[in-house]
Amino acid sequence: MKTISIKKVWISTSGWRGHEEPVNAVGGANDTGTWSDSPCPSGKREKEIKGFCRLLNINEIKYKTTWCKSSNVFCMAQYVCVHPDDREKAEELADAYAEETDLFYPVIHKKKVEVA
Repeated sequence: MKTISIKKVWISTSGWRGHEEPVNAVGGANDTGTWSDSPCPSGKREKEIKGFCRLLNINEIKYKTTWCKSSNVFCMAQYVCVHPDDREKAEELADAYAEETDLFYPVIHKKKVEVA
């Protein structure tokens, strides 16, 4: 059985800012709560993440979801992780799915800094 790791790393965007990201993430969506002025409302994030998970199920790709922190106290992110063996196909699906959504984004893997 394949184990999907949800190990996270810190992505630094400046001296004081950044966010966590799972090493096996292929897509995610930010969540700024349920306030009337939230740019990334919880309900919309949930709908878009569930839609991507359904797409992975249709393609017989197992996944795990996890939450990550950011330096913005008003924003969390939910990510969808897959096993490295399924990454290529899942990334293709994430790229195509992101074109149809507002909050969901594919994860682009860059140089990462390990979180202690």
